[in-house]
Amino acid sequence: MGEVRGAMACVREAWRDFRWIEYRPFAWIMGAQLLFVICAMNLGSAWGVAGAGWLLRTAGEPAVHYPASFLFMSYAYARFESILFALAGSFLIPLSLARIQAPMAGMPPTGRETVGRAVRAYRATFVGYLISFALLIAWEFLLQAGPRRWIHVVLGGFKGDVATWLIGVLVAFAVAAIFVYVPIRAVEAGSTFRGALWGGILAGLRSFVPTFLIVLVFVWPTLILFAPIQLKAMLLVTRFRPELIAVLLAMAAVLSSFVNYFVYSAAARYHWLAGKEPE
Repeated sequence: MGEVRGAMACVREAWRDFRWIEYRPFAWIMGAQLLFVICAMNLGSAWGVAGAGWLLRTAGEPAVHYPASFLFMSYAYARFESILFALAGSFLIPLSLARIQAPMAGMPPTGRETVGRAVRAYRATFVGYLISFALLIAWEFLLQAGPRRWIHVVLGGFKGDVATWLIGVLVAFAVAAIFVYVPIRAVEAGSTFRGALWGGILAGLRSFVPTFLIVLVFVWPTLILFAPIQLKAMLLVTRFRPELIAVLLAMAAVLSSFVNYFVYSAAARYHWLAGKEPE
């Protein structure tokens, strides 16, 4: 219970102590996501094709033609987001964390030292993201190959789809809870690649319950936006307007940006309170 109370205290503190300078790296990620959605909505233009068509086309030629392009938009968005977080997020997330941790270490949130910590954290954060992404791909394959069939036998139809989707996202949140400490440890003074990567994963495993709770507290609102996109995309395109997919994705990008910031902010505070884990 003490760990849970500590996690909730960190949630409240992260929410109360929001600072633009700390959040700004996540805003840059959000800007790139929104730009991709705008490009995906304008595939009739050269800049739209250049910005999003190359990724949509990996789903087949129909994916770049209206209105089928909106059916594949969430597919392309998810892959763009993966590339964005791997390449840019591996620097921007540690930069935000270095600014969050600066007051805890008695340092200013800006300056060469803060940027230097983010740069040094890039390699461990990048590798940690690749490992977590590989685990998620493997889990998605296993879910579709096994549990999904059993769930549909019991529940059938749409209820089975919802149950499978919820199980999938809960496991994804669990993986995120385990790997959230990799960049947090990577920006600490004197951190090594091994200490950040494996030490961060061990810290996530040891603090799994409170960290998973932190993730759930902040992330659940995004499910309201992603659920119709991922479960009923065909209905949105055929019964309503295809552009609703893009609107929901844009709203999800904005909301997820703040959610990710608050999750990392609360987790960084919790890690600081708990003290450094032995490597």
